[in-house]
Amino acid sequence: MTGERTIHDPFDSADGDRARQTVMRLLAATGGAAGDFAGEVVAGRRQPYELLAHGPVLDEFVQEARGWWQVIDALPAEDRRRLAAEAWTSLERQVGELATMDVDAVVAELEGLSAVAQDQPAPSRPPRDDEDDDWSERSYLEPL
Repeated sequence: MTGERTIHDPFDSADGDRARQTVMRLLAATGGAAGDFAGEVVAGRRQPYELLAHGPVLDEFVQEARGWWQVIDALPAEDRRRLAAEAWTSLERQVGELATMDVDAVVAELEGLSAVAQDQPAPSRPPRDDEDDDWSERSYLEPL
């Protein structure tokens, strides 16, 4: 099997553990269903692997993933191939960055932004004609 590259899991290391903890702390600081769940993980009452079994969090992730798939599908084929080829290297780099991030400073910044956002009135949106038809496609967090 010449030419094959052994793939090393970047999360299976001390940096990976720090990166996972950083992600949970950052997610906890953002609020919402995923943030509330991450706060439970940070407090030691839940385990990260339970995240996708938690209905409200799963709904939130599925909704967000739909948007990402639309962005990816809109890219030219050449760009998608390049991104796929660079994905593992990018993941390893991001794990390293998360492991060395000053998470306390970033959490403080997120909490500050959250406080400012709570002081702002919620933006209104025009009613949609199909309001009743797509209720199952919306996140429960989306304002009515």
